[in-house]
Amino acid sequence: MFINSKWTSSLEKIFLHKTPSATDYQRNTALQGEVFSLQLVYQTDFLLNPLSIKIISPLKEYISIRQVYSMPATFFGEKQDEFILDNTPGLYPDLLGDCSVYRSGNNLNHSLWLTIRLPRDIQPGTYPIQLEMGHTNLYSPERCFEHTTPVFELEVLPVQLPQAKIKITEWLHCDCLADYYKLEPWSDEFFAVLKNYFLNMSSHGINMVYVPLFTPPLDTLIGTERPTMQSVDVAEDEHGNWSFNFSKLERFLNLADECGLLYWEFSHLFTQWGAEFTPKIIVRMPDGKMVRRFGWDVRSNSDLYQKFLAALLPELNRMLQKHNWNSRSYFHISDEPYENNLEAYRQASELFHRNLPGVKFIDALSRTEFFTNGLVDIPVPANNHIEAFRTLELPERWTYYCVSQWEKVPNQFAHFPSARLRIIGVLAYVYDLDGFLHWGYNFWFGQLSSFRVDPYSDICSGRGFPPGDAFKVYPGKNGIPEDSIRHELFYDALQDLAALQLLEAQTSRDETLEFIKQAWNDRSMTMEDYPREAGWLLEFRQKLNQRLAADK
Repeated sequence: MFINSKWTSSLEKIFLHKTPSATDYQRNTALQGEVFSLQLVYQTDFLLNPLSIKIISPLKEYISIRQVYSMPATFFGEKQDEFILDNTPGLYPDLLGDCSVYRSGNNLNHSLWLTIRLPRDIQPGTYPIQLEMGHTNLYSPERCFEHTTPVFELEVLPVQLPQAKIKITEWLHCDCLADYYKLEPWSDEFFAVLKNYFLNMSSHGINMVYVPLFTPPLDTLIGTERPTMQSVDVAEDEHGNWSFNFSKLERFLNLADECGLLYWEFSHLFTQWGAEFTPKIIVRMPDGKMVRRFGWDVRSNSDLYQKFLAALLPELNRMLQKHNWNSRSYFHISDEPYENNLEAYRQASELFHRNLPGVKFIDALSRTEFFTNGLVDIPVPANNHIEAFRTLELPERWTYYCVSQWEKVPNQFAHFPSARLRIIGVLAYVYDLDGFLHWGYNFWFGQLSSFRVDPYSDICSGRGFPPGDAFKVYPGKNGIPEDSIRHELFYDALQDLAALQLLEAQTSRDETLEFIKQAWNDRSMTMEDYPREAGWLLEFRQKLNQRLAADK
């Protein structure tokens, strides 16, 4: 019986059936306050029952270990370019789960994911890391097998890594939380689970939260509804006057604030892909009945909805002012409108601006006309359309990716190389981004919300999206999210951005851009043309760390 093990970086995806890279990964550097990740790859010639793992390191109190689980993927989008790992239906490494229940099959490749959360005041120096892995035969408890891994050395440099200066939103789908965990929305139990997810978000660099004023009109088949998720209680009297109770909304925002989230992104008040209809809104009528007053059957430019928003928005604005939340608030009109929706979007935008003067309006859209015509304050173009916005004078510069960004540009799909996701941090610096948006932190429904999905058995959302597009976290037991490799890689990207911003503070933006250019053979990067190799990213971050320490 034997176990072989070796260290590898967080940028290699370990497939059960594929031979891992032969790269000898024995040491690296990190900064004080950084969250550093690496993997231990291991193989065995026998079935391993759940392992007992002992950490041998002065850093052991800062180290957590999770098992990399391979998850089923059967759909990879209608098109792919050549910069992918595979597009064969099968198992793809993604979930970071419990080590204690994992059984390692013989003659397969497995990996442990180590997360090292370095304190900001840790003493600089070189720290060894080693593991002892133990195994007990289920049928013969007295027979034990132990394995000691090679030593990995992590050098902590005398530089404190700050938080990245960028707004990050990954849309939290509260109806998916309530549906999966069978929770009554806005109950104490719901808020307890919500807190776990808020803390997970903030610990991964997400600092903006998507707020369901009313059931979000996102990814919904025309004529159908998503589960009700409405934080504003609405009542209508016998004269057609509206009144609003914001207590649920205030509890939501206070909890988000408590958990370290800094910005509010209020849900869209017009339907997706055109702004032609109204979101689902439940209203208490004079007889006490709860009635759906708005939805697919009410047009967005109707007198009824205009009167409703004219009553709602000033009241909402006063509530935000009471808590000094206005400067932290962003509002949406409609998600991803097209050029032929310009007039409907214009009407919605004018209505908003009349009733919410001075607030920030932000929407994902990739046509410059919406901005140049003054209809949206902050456009968020997809990263494959960002060049058209690059010369515009924008108050904030954002981008996003989703299902459609499959050619050349970075994205988070599970069948993409890890470097294709992590490079977004360097590119965020190159493009001087103020914000980044992604639609799926935890979308556990199928396409158009037409059915439920078990994320543990289907990471392609019923073949609606490429693997991993719809969610970054899995719905773990007891209301606690489980992370994915992609979730950790994106945070690594944000730390790369933070390190570059620190270099700019020590030198200048021009000098930092030149540093990036020189690191890539005197070439300038774009969203479509950037280093593809994991080795380049590892070497680049090493050089950046050393430069920061030298310039301190």
